[in-house]
Amino acid sequence: MGSRQLDIDCGKCGTFIVRYRKEGSGQLIRLYLDKILQPKSLAALKSSGRKSNIPVLICTECDNHIGHPIEHEGKRLAYRMIKGSFKKSSN
Repeated sequence: MGSRQLDIDCGKCGTFIVRYRKEGSGQLIRLYLDKILQPKSLAALKSSGRKSNIPVLICTECDNHIGHPIEHEGKRLAYRMIKGSFKKSSN
């Protein structure tokens, strides 16, 4: 399976959080920063360099925690998504 674009919304209030390019099938466990398309403020985090420079992914409307920064396999920056805190839809 190729890649597809997903819109990730807050699971509590429905506010748009991020547009993401997902590759492969399966659950959405991690959001890799280099695959975030929108908003530009989150897409720019891929050049942050370290996990400590990345904020927790939180809904701007209701402060729902959606993801925590991680370094996957020691080098790739991502958010580990909190199951049940978000909704996804293909666009």
